[in-house]
Amino acid sequence: MANASTETHSRLAFLKTPAFGLGLACFAFALLIRLVGIGWGLPNDLRHQSLHPDEPIIWIYSQQIDPAKGDFDPGFYNYGSLYLTTMSVVTRVVDAYGGGPTGPGEPALWQAIGRYHLAGRIITAVAGAGTAWVVFALLRRRTHVVGATLGAAIVAVAPGFVVHSRFQTVDVPATFLLALSLFWALELALDEGTQGAQAQRAALLSGLFAGLSAGTKYTGILALIALVAVVLPRPDRWRRLAEGSGAALVAFAVATPGVWLNPTAFLRDFRYEMTHTATGHGLVFAALPSGFSVHVANLALAMGPLLLIGGGVGLGAAAFRRYRWAWGLLAYSLAYYVLIGRAEVLFLRYVLPLVPVLAVGLGWAVGQAHAHADRRWRVAVAGAGLAVVGIGGGGLITTILYSQLMTNPDPRDAAAIWLKANAAGRTLGFVSDPWFQSPPVYPDTALPRTVQFAERDRRMREARNPQVVRHVPANPNQRADFDPALLTQERPDYIVTSSFETDDLARVAARLSSITDPSWRIQAERYQAFTVGLRRDYQVVRAWGSVIPSAHDLMYVQPRVTLWQRRTP
Repeated sequence: MANASTETHSRLAFLKTPAFGLGLACFAFALLIRLVGIGWGLPNDLRHQSLHPDEPIIWIYSQQIDPAKGDFDPGFYNYGSLYLTTMSVVTRVVDAYGGGPTGPGEPALWQAIGRYHLAGRIITAVAGAGTAWVVFALLRRRTHVVGATLGAAIVAVAPGFVVHSRFQTVDVPATFLLALSLFWALELALDEGTQGAQAQRAALLSGLFAGLSAGTKYTGILALIALVAVVLPRPDRWRRLAEGSGAALVAFAVATPGVWLNPTAFLRDFRYEMTHTATGHGLVFAALPSGFSVHVANLALAMGPLLLIGGGVGLGAAAFRRYRWAWGLLAYSLAYYVLIGRAEVLFLRYVLPLVPVLAVGLGWAVGQAHAHADRRWRVAVAGAGLAVVGIGGGGLITTILYSQLMTNPDPRDAAAIWLKANAAGRTLGFVSDPWFQSPPVYPDTALPRTVQFAERDRRMREARNPQVVRHVPANPNQRADFDPALLTQERPDYIVTSSFETDDLARVAARLSSITDPSWRIQAERYQAFTVGLRRDYQVVRAWGSVIPSAHDLMYVQPRVTLWQRRTP
């Protein structure tokens, strides 16, 4: 009882310390940044759907869950179910406060879905800001408060992390829970050694948050590798491993009850996800270098090249000095990096779980430099601060750029507004099935692909001002992107293309001589033939969107849209 009372008193006393206030300030700063531009791409007067392709799908599946009725099976297990369950609850809370449909019909429903997306995005933003707080708390135990603050600031302003913190998706919440798991695992690696009930609590909480992270996105279970690395030198290693692993399994089973409620669907979708990452995502990542090098570039985009290098050097230096907490972080990072590096699907969001780890590495190094007796080390502290600001790329400057893009009109909306004003009564050709990449010249351009093609095609052909055309052969299953028949048969007045449609095909076409996959060759050759005819018969009249270095899932917020007009009426 005395120990428990002392521990409680110590916690209450900590709430009054400057360190707690500084950590809270880091959280508030990170949250404020994430709330700027959080309304990007939500349904508006032009379109019914979000411009993020995953948000409508996640929300639709979340509605298969009804906690009030004891129904926790979404029938969808590409991800764990925790975030889906959260979105189910969020939807009912929004409805309870008057945010549901304000009238009959689809438009009112889609506008309400936009409000559900916004509520889910706020939860994601809080999780992203919470990750900065976790990094601060982790570093405060191991280095100077200057280093802890800088580590938190890296997470607060990392451009890729901030942008994805504004989406109603699983990646940032999963990273937050993973960071909590790492925090508690590393409590078992402190020099003084957590013992007894405190060690048990740390092991249980590390496993709990690893299981919850996996219940959000399956790769979160790799947090247990850090626990293994830090407890192996301990005499109570097997007990702590059993506690952590057991807590992780229980937490995962609770977060994703489909494991035991609907094992057939769970195994089906889990296998699909594993196969999908191993075989690729169409042409999106075709003809790219190894995933190991692509993800280095993704990390440089996600946080900044200098912060990436500094984080790696700092973590390596701490591990070289035989700090067990650094061994834990390094073991987890290497295992996770190998996993995503071997995959064929190379989204930038896959590197987000490495951002807080690298922030810890650089934060620790900065704290050591600040406390060094030789004041010349303060130059390194100043350099790291400039890197956080964005000198050398990434950092706050790039985050401000993306925030401006997410508060300005989206290029797709701008293109649709121009077309409605200048192409009334004319025809507009789409080179692929309309989706999130297309200008919303009619409200349902971004209908999810889960909707049958016949229904999506019907709505497209009902569009007027401009009239939309897409070459569809007698057998719709034989339709192809960039079909030259669009130029020779439909002959629309305008043709619109998006960087989502052209970039990957252009990259494959440029490497056609080395491409062996027959499907890739056919698509690239068709694209080349289409491009020849397009440049012969059409000319560029307008273009929207900034040309900035970007990964596929950062381009969500700033694609390039190009409008071509027929040369001869």
